[in-house]
Amino acid sequence: MQSEQDFAGTASTYFTVDGLPVHERYGIWKDAIQSIFSVDAEKQIREDDFRTTIESHLFGSLMLMEVHTRAQQWGRGYEQIAGNGMDHYGIGLYQEGTVYCEGAKGGKVLKPGGLMIYDLTQPFTAETSDLKNLNLVIPRSLVEDLLHQPDEHCMRFLEPSDPMVQIIRDMIISLHRNVVSLNYQQSLVLEKTIPMLLANCLNSISGQTRETSHERQNILSMVRMRRYFRENLGSPELNPRQAAQDLGVSRSKLYTCFAPYGGVYNYVRDLRLRRAITLLNDPLHARSSIYDIALECGFSSDASFIRAFREKYDVTPGEVRNGAAVHGRKYFGTGGPADKLFENWIHGLT
Repeated sequence: MQSEQDFAGTASTYFTVDGLPVHERYGIWKDAIQSIFSVDAEKQIREDDFRTTIESHLFGSLMLMEVHTRAQQWGRGYEQIAGNGMDHYGIGLYQEGTVYCEGAKGGKVLKPGGLMIYDLTQPFTAETSDLKNLNLVIPRSLVEDLLHQPDEHCMRFLEPSDPMVQIIRDMIISLHRNVVSLNYQQSLVLEKTIPMLLANCLNSISGQTRETSHERQNILSMVRMRRYFRENLGSPELNPRQAAQDLGVSRSKLYTCFAPYGGVYNYVRDLRLRRAITLLNDPLHARSSIYDIALECGFSSDASFIRAFREKYDVTPGEVRNGAAVHGRKYFGTGGPADKLFENWIHGLT
């Protein structure tokens, strides 16, 4: 009898445009990736032997991708954020090529051997040369409570001289070599250890290390508060007064803690909208009305939900459900020269 530990812990697929006519390659690539990123490339690159390959591996709830592609501009705007509901962090390790980002934390150019952290709930833009990289995608739920500042790491460039960066870099390279051999139990272990390593690295960034017991207590308080709001998100009675009472803190402390998020109301609203995006893209909720989703996410009415959603993402919940928010995105089956199973996996991560 086969035990749980013996079950394969990894599934793999391969996407390429290399076998397609040159004039079709870039368009197919752009369609495949547009649910996560908007991309653009110079006319000569698009038309002159454009190449892209992505080898993807799913293990547990994590995804590792090896990407080879030509120079281009990358962006993630509210259109993509609203359109797929991905609530993940990513770690990019560039083995070949460079990354430039005007608004990056830690410098505008990623240094060789460094790591790039991105947050798929936040907009960003970047430019890359021809590249070969490894991308590890991690659900936010596995990392958020371990981080001191979970919303402050989008497009963060990490120095290659940092020992924790070196450890994570070596781990990703080793993971890529061994990922296809993982069994189910090993995948579950990695779901716990990788987020811990990432959080330790980000928490120890110069200028953000918490040294005193008082500061550590503040961190634990914030973790407890964020968890409280997530667990009570669907309650229409959720408000600062009730939260302060349930958490045993003063309202002034609550307001101070959530000031970096734009205040308590703004923080709760964004959590609710993020949850709504997930439900709007979930096939299991395809029959739920917009009103039902609004109530499940804690809005008092569908009108208030639609208004808040439009203000945040510049589209309506109905447009997201119908696919209009991402230019009529398509869902493809497998087969053909450009294997579209990769796209289905990306949607499955949401």
